[in-house]
Amino acid sequence: MAETRDVIDAIASGNLAKAGDELEAVLQQKRGVEWEAAKMNLAHTAFDDVTPEVTDAGDPVDTGITGAPDEVEEE
Repeated sequence: MAETRDVIDAIASGNLAKAGDELEAVLQQKRGVEWEAAKMNLAHTAFDDVTPEVTDAGDPVDTGITGAPDEVEEE
């Protein structure tokens, strides 16, 4: 696992190619951690401001169908 110290050591030794690779590895690791944190935050807060709508007026609608066998038409 790359660390900032590895980047500094590579720069100090004059190996800029290695420093670039180490820096890219450190940044990739930080992006991964931040991406996971952002996904978790979204999952926890996505529906915080949503209030459920009341779609039922309260009174049941009479459809006239009771399900009794004598309501079924004979073929």
